[in-house]
Amino acid sequence: MLLYLASMSGSGNPQLYRPHDMFTAMGRCWVLEDEFSYPINPNLRNSAYVHNTMRHKWAWLFYEQQMFYDELVGFKLPVPRRLASQMPRDTIDELRKALNRIGEENNRIKICLNRYLT
Repeated sequence: MLLYLASMSGSGNPQLYRPHDMFTAMGRCWVLEDEFSYPINPNLRNSAYVHNTMRHKWAWLFYEQQMFYDELVGFKLPVPRRLASQMPRDTIDELRKALNRIGEENNRIKICLNRYLT
């Protein structure tokens, strides 16, 4: 997406800015949290590479959840339910469901921490 803005230099030539440029100019910092990549080809959706990547993502999210849990306990805040670790992860479809669940749980925990810290 490009934004069409008038130039501030007074030259009259409009410039094209990306939203990233605008937020960088305003001092915003973008962080890409998901470092796990998956192939675009739909035929590779159930490949061994995707399954291994998903298992690595599960390990990362579970570690992240443990860190958040320790912070909640340290601040003596209520801990949201954490049921993703009890879900089966034997097949790739079960692993997808567990990844979605643990992602939602981590987001809930982040919201609790942000409410407390702000």
